[in-house]
Amino acid sequence: MPTLDRATSPASIVTVPLHRGPRARSPIGSWVLRVATAAALGIDAVVHWQNASAYDAVTGTVSQGELFRVEAVLAVVVGLGILVRPRPSGWLAALLVAASALAAVVLYRYVDVGSLGPLPDMYESTWQVPGKLLSAYAEGAAVVLAGLGLHIRRKRPGTQGLVPVAATARKRG
Repeated sequence: MPTLDRATSPASIVTVPLHRGPRARSPIGSWVLRVATAAALGIDAVVHWQNASAYDAVTGTVSQGELFRVEAVLAVVVGLGILVRPRPSGWLAALLVAASALAAVVLYRYVDVGSLGPLPDMYESTWQVPGKLLSAYAEGAAVVLAGLGLHIRRKRPGTQGLVPVAATARKRG
């Protein structure tokens, strides 16, 4: 039971522990979310790494193969980071890596934007390239999972497990 400080006034502030409920921070749920996100990023990394050599000929300032390799390395690093230390910044990085890859594959599948600055023209009007559709599904799953992880892990500034509650003391008559 919270204690009431009657020395200051009849209406005092009491601090009560913030109970988050049974589903708030389940260690099993956290691990499942972390492993699923890392697995989705891993699928994305494998597909990009395996297909990178086929796209080395598509060049601008950088080749599409180089971009695929960078994507693969980023996905692995972020996925391992989520497994080892699931911080909000890690969840945000996972969300950004997956969302940027998904946006790129969808954009360049449906729109021929040509080359943009140092990026080559990566338009490809098919989903039939080996691994392309699988990678897009994995990136979409990673976006959803990382967004969920970010939502669950965010902290409210100023609250550290206690919530102030106004209480009134009974007046003695």
